[in-house]
Amino acid sequence: MNGRRTIRNEVSHTNFNGHFVYTTSLRSLLLATVALGVLSGCSLFEANVKESEKTPLQQLVSGKSSETKIATRTETAISPEKKTRFDGGLLLGNTDTVAYQPHELASTLDGMIAADKWNSARNLIGLYPDVVSKILLGQDGASISRQRLRDVAKLFDEKWTRDGSGEWQALVRLSGRTESINDFLTSRSLFLELIGNNEPKDALAMNLSKNLDKTASSVDLVAAEALRLEGIAYLMMEKYSDSIKRFDQAFSLLKPNHPYQASKIGLLLGETQRHAKNHDQWKSTWQASTDIQSRWLHERNLVDPAFWEKAAFLRPVSSEWSERTISRLENSLRNESLDFGSDQSGNNEAVIWATIGIQRLKRHEAQNAILAFKKSEALISDKVLKSELQMQQALAMIDAGQPGPASAILLRLSSTNSASHIGDRAKAILATLKLQNGSLAQGMNLLQSAMPTCQQWPESERLRAQADYGLSYLMLGKESEGISLLDHVYEQFMKRDEYDQASQCLWNIATYYEKTQQPRKLRVAKAKLKQMESL
Repeated sequence: MNGRRTIRNEVSHTNFNGHFVYTTSLRSLLLATVALGVLSGCSLFEANVKESEKTPLQQLVSGKSSETKIATRTETAISPEKKTRFDGGLLLGNTDTVAYQPHELASTLDGMIAADKWNSARNLIGLYPDVVSKILLGQDGASISRQRLRDVAKLFDEKWTRDGSGEWQALVRLSGRTESINDFLTSRSLFLELIGNNEPKDALAMNLSKNLDKTASSVDLVAAEALRLEGIAYLMMEKYSDSIKRFDQAFSLLKPNHPYQASKIGLLLGETQRHAKNHDQWKSTWQASTDIQSRWLHERNLVDPAFWEKAAFLRPVSSEWSERTISRLENSLRNESLDFGSDQSGNNEAVIWATIGIQRLKRHEAQNAILAFKKSEALISDKVLKSELQMQQALAMIDAGQPGPASAILLRLSSTNSASHIGDRAKAILATLKLQNGSLAQGMNLLQSAMPTCQQWPESERLRAQADYGLSYLMLGKESEGISLLDHVYEQFMKRDEYDQASQCLWNIATYYEKTQQPRKLRVAKAKLKQMESL
């Protein structure tokens, strides 16, 4: 990628983000077939594993060894559905395709808000601020009702506008009342079409920023967007001083209340300063942009992997990542069991690419995540940290629908002994894969061998494993134990503000009651789920 490539991507409004929600944890399996219950005594089952040259763990993973005998008991049980639930489009192998187009996300948000699933909508808006901002600007064919657009703008302001200044809501409100805002959005579309057709001179002839009336120019987002587009057009014409002037004005307008948008324009400004050979200004602007983005990651958990990819590419050769930026990124990575403080190589680029990998994985952009984790791994020397990055690669492979390669990595990691208990954590993920495939006994064996050390695992991993364990109880017909564990995990996820995970726990409980024909308990579970979504 080079400076010109960056401009073209900005103009054509393509990015390298794919989206699919591919739920790989057992928590999200469709609980379907009702079968005769199986259990005896205090333990889950009595296993009689055949002898083989393979180790017991290898036999369990290969699925060719154990012949588990389970004592019967007349209690309703749930057997796992063989297929995984999909909530989006699955894209494999292509890192340049956007899976979540604005009109698709608009439709999804419309449905969620109509069903009062406010926390689910908040979660999507938190993960995809780049796509949501396009929806709010009426870009790329995104169509949504005026009322729903106001709802989305309100949630977006809550999450991404400093102090909730409400400018996105003002933009939407004015577009419904004031012709000048609609005129701007129409002119903006024409401007984008012209520069997309490599006609920047004709685009600039529209005088987009100068033609804003008093109402439109009073909205900083509108004024900054007009300046940004003109800056791109001037940059395409290599009129760097005019481009710098526009970008600098837009950057100044957005910094106070819109740091997310400001950081992106800052990279454009810095790149233009580089073309103009203003190297000192370029370094300063680049540092300011990365500082803004890292601070917003620290304060609001901003997920914007495309920014960090561009920032890594556009970094001035003579400039290092600031200690403050790296410290913030390292703190966020520790929440994912990635402690770069133990690595003696001190390679800051490894921290950047690990951050990109985590953020891509959160957005379910698995192919990009795998590549980012591999880049990070190649830049470090610490063996424990390498193992943790390999664990993340395996999770991304599962997310991409590649359980085979993921299992190979996890099987190797399962024999690792470390203070982080990565071996047992790998077993727990292998267990989930087995349970998903309907191998209940083998999955339970793996879970039981992994769980004794779970209190020493990272909290998020422990909770996910406990949720899987609770659901496996339900599959075996042990309702009280399964529901109790899922309820506990739900409460813990709520304390961590992980509403998507908490919602999945409640969804599984409700589905269990539905399949076992317990209408009273089903109503209670659905009411609890609805209450959680409306918080």
